[in-house]
Amino acid sequence: MIAADSKNANSSSASLAGRMWFFAAVSGLVFTLAISQQSFWIDELYTALAAQQPTLDAWWRKMLFENGSNLQTPLYMIWIWVCGNIFGTSEVALRAVNLFWFMPGMLALTWSLARHRSLQLATFLVAALSPFAWYYLNEARPYTMQIGLSLVVFASLFRLALNQDEPSRERLWVAGLCGGAWLLSASGMLAMLWTGAYLGAAMLSMTKGRLLKLARSYWPWWLGTGLLLFALGLFYLWTLSLGARATTAGITDAKNFFFILYELFGFSGLGPGRLSIRTGGLEAFRPWLPGLAIYGGVLLVVLAAGWRSIAASTSRRTLLCWALAFALVLGFILAVGIEVRFRVLGRHCAPLWPLVLFVLGSGIAALLKRRDWAGRLVVAAFVGLSLVSCMSLRFCERHAKDDYRGAAAIGHEALAHGETVWWNAKKEGAILYHLTLTEQPEASDRAVFLTNPEKGFERDLPKPDLVLTSKADLFDCNGALADYLARAGFCPTASFPAFTAWRAAGK
Repeated sequence: MIAADSKNANSSSASLAGRMWFFAAVSGLVFTLAISQQSFWIDELYTALAAQQPTLDAWWRKMLFENGSNLQTPLYMIWIWVCGNIFGTSEVALRAVNLFWFMPGMLALTWSLARHRSLQLATFLVAALSPFAWYYLNEARPYTMQIGLSLVVFASLFRLALNQDEPSRERLWVAGLCGGAWLLSASGMLAMLWTGAYLGAAMLSMTKGRLLKLARSYWPWWLGTGLLLFALGLFYLWTLSLGARATTAGITDAKNFFFILYELFGFSGLGPGRLSIRTGGLEAFRPWLPGLAIYGGVLLVVLAAGWRSIAASTSRRTLLCWALAFALVLGFILAVGIEVRFRVLGRHCAPLWPLVLFVLGSGIAALLKRRDWAGRLVVAAFVGLSLVSCMSLRFCERHAKDDYRGAAAIGHEALAHGETVWWNAKKEGAILYHLTLTEQPEASDRAVFLTNPEKGFERDLPKPDLVLTSKADLFDCNGALADYLARAGFCPTASFPAFTAWRAAGK
């Protein structure tokens, strides 16, 4: 009997190990497909320039000088500086290091669901085909770090709530929760709020007996983590006292809430590109409505099945605590965004993704369990449309990033031919791609840097041969440059993601 039990345990362990290797291989494949060599876009420019600093002291002085939201993502910024010194600072290199956070998160999630095999497979499938994950895997920004760490936190809480592990395994999940919670909080100030939602929801929903047992057994872990989180909170308060904050280029209103859902639930690749949404607003969605409506209908069926499955196995108290904790944090972030004119987007809710993933995975598992053609048809449609959305985000031109590398190359070529160039875009993009700028018109070997010029600005500048413009709402908010180009007879001669090249008519 003992030998049989031992044999079954070994067989189960081997089966789990085989599945984990499979999950690791597929996660690596997804990651390889998701990252690209596209130019850094605006937000990534700051990441790349920080990674290029020669010393840690230079890195820190740059963080203080910028005094922006990067100062409030300390773990990611120090991580990217270390990686830049090891792997280089090319577009692929700085995006590829996302693997070190994405892979552990995926493996932690699937391991935590090992006793629920159908749910494990379904949740992994949804994660591997998540357009939200694909998009941020391809960004040199802290959001994949937050995705991976929030998966670790969610997985740890899931297993600790089950109370089914032996002490050695339980200690491992406690370590995962403590380490994941602190690292997630250190990845960004907003991420610390989401960490609070996870911990608050867990404490409110667990039974009193289970909480007391965990508190007594692991009190040094909780005390140490609490002190570290307190110190981190003081650091964030210090950055706020310096005036560090995100850009105020956008605003938060009711549309932002729906765009957060649009991103988190995977619509992005089936709709217009972000640049089209930026310029066209709601009208940009019109040509894509049929595909979005079909996906929305399929998604609702999966969400309904997932919610029913979770509600059938979870107490109302637990559901209420988790829903309330995350709704309060989301509401607080949106309220702050409205108050301080900070545009809240899906990326600021990246730690919320594991919950979306769990509901969708539960829905897929429940539909497949029905073993009827309707359920399988919905699953096939969901998988197919998710794959199309992922591939569209990765390969379609409408979803391409701002092409600062291409714009700088055109500027270089014009300067080499002795032409006068105006650069109306982010200064850091020209710096990163080695296009020398000046604000002094007499420097003929440099491009003239213009940002939000006032009316009549052209009187003190030589007439340009080439003007490179990007995102008028950021760099020509007064419309003075656009007015000049129209009056002087300039015409667009080239257009590429987020940029337009202008030359005088006839040139």
